[in-house]
Amino acid sequence: MSGDPRAAAVSRKIEEWLESGEELHAPSLTPFEIANALTRLVTGGLFPPERISEAVAYLAVLPVTYHSLELSQAGSVAEIALGLQRRSAYDAAYLKLGEDLDAEVWTLDGKLFRNASQKGWRVRRLVNS
Repeated sequence: MSGDPRAAAVSRKIEEWLESGEELHAPSLTPFEIANALTRLVTGGLFPPERISEAVAYLAVLPVTYHSLELSQAGSVAEIALGLQRRSAYDAAYLKLGEDLDAEVWTLDGKLFRNASQKGWRVRRLVNS
């Protein structure tokens, strides 16, 4: 849907998950991260602004269970982020959720993948480019 060369591989993986009946989970901050990504794609000239609604509609039908981050988990999330030498805790929220659900975390972020996997987190890279 975007000018991002990883889009086709991501779409294939999502279809694979859906066909296999895989459960999809994400922190409740994910819609904000999607809005941020769309904004960056548009301002970077990689995505037409008139297609934002279409992209959101596509994502809205995905069977994702969103999980709230409780204030009591904020310290753990911050510790994870600091342990990975991240400047923000957003990505750490995904790792914390994966830990809580005893599930793998999939990412497009190469640096997150390298740092987290080296520290023993169950993380996989969605696209190897």
